[in-house]
Amino acid sequence: MILVVCVFGCSKRETRRQVSADSAAARESVPGARSEKGPPPPVLMELRPAVGNSDSLIHGARTKLSTWTEMWRKAEPEFAPESLRFVDTAPAFRNGYVQPMKGLYPPSEELQTTFQILSARSPDHRYNLIFDWYLLIEGSGDEVDISGEPDSAPLLLDHQGGTSNHFATCGTSCAFYWGVWLSPTRFALAGWQSEEELSQQMHAFIKIYSLADSTERSYVTRSVSVEVGNRYRAAWEGWVNSKFRAIQARVTRTGGKP
Repeated sequence: MILVVCVFGCSKRETRRQVSADSAAARESVPGARSEKGPPPPVLMELRPAVGNSDSLIHGARTKLSTWTEMWRKAEPEFAPESLRFVDTAPAFRNGYVQPMKGLYPPSEELQTTFQILSARSPDHRYNLIFDWYLLIEGSGDEVDISGEPDSAPLLLDHQGGTSNHFATCGTSCAFYWGVWLSPTRFALAGWQSEEELSQQMHAFIKIYSLADSTERSYVTRSVSVEVGNRYRAAWEGWVNSKFRAIQARVTRTGGKP
């Protein structure tokens, strides 16, 4: 059972204990983290046509997006990746905070489970994408607890270059949930965004990042009510729960070794 039942638009609970000094410094030092261009107004997004089969990037990624697709279908049962709406292409990785990877990896004991569950390794094993390193995922008995800071932020670890890149930050009106590598130099990040601060509407998003040309290509779903959108959050929590149980089972089989 997962304890967090917070609706979209409310912030995550504060962390119960302080993370490492290096991690805290990195989080406070991202220049322009809150100044990223937001999505178009809701009405304009709804008027945008679905990409259909004309977007080769989305069409080619359809299979790899299947886990996230099933999560969002809890809110929009007829959803398919081809029904996403293209927003724009923008520069990426240019305002991130880059530091030596040894300051954040291996993660502290507190963040180990988060790094295991909310992560994906690139096909060549050079990079490790952490979907949201501001979260804490912990278990006690039959309960899984998800807590963390109000903001949400992905982290890109370069094991070959020995660096970490805190390349984006999402405020309290949005969050990063899930990600997958589409190639050794391209990955997708998915999450949710509320339409306005006091709005009762929200949508999910997919951002496809390219390391080759340092760009991000953004797509959004159609808007749904916060009440309907909570089904998406519940599906994501169920996915986190299943990943946590798998880790527990593996530790049990290996006598305490993750």
